[in-house]
Amino acid sequence: MAQTLKYSANFKRNYLAFFALALFTAMIIAELSIALSIPHFVQRENAYAKEIRRREMFLLFDVSRAICHDIKEENESIKLEKKLLSDTLDHLAIYLRREANMITDDEVNVLSPLVVELYKIASQLKNGQSFSRENQLNSQPYLNDLLKKYNRK
Repeated sequence: MAQTLKYSANFKRNYLAFFALALFTAMIIAELSIALSIPHFVQRENAYAKEIRRREMFLLFDVSRAICHDIKEENESIKLEKKLLSDTLDHLAIYLRREANMITDDEVNVLSPLVVELYKIASQLKNGQSFSRENQLNSQPYLNDLLKKYNRK
């Protein structure tokens, strides 16, 4: 009788095909995780930008207070303007210290231009340039005119 051939389904595993399938699955999972995490990273970058803007506002505020402290009181108007600026900065400092951890982005957007203006004012006062002019009331010409007017009659 002729010998019959038996075929078996017990093949050796093909490790290369298993590795390729595992690598393909890992690449798909990695791409999906990257695609799904992009909004999170964008939001995190926005948070960093907002935190940097907030920090720059605080630093400019501190610089404004330091400049205000260094203003030389050359005349009465600069002295009074320095006092007004110093009081304003002190009140704002109390608010910023109390609310520093809870300041929102909208508040930073409102406060930043104000802090920039305070910085400009402090710089101008430090340079000796006052915002107001002292007007001397000289009543002598008016009184002379009145005296002339009443002396004629």
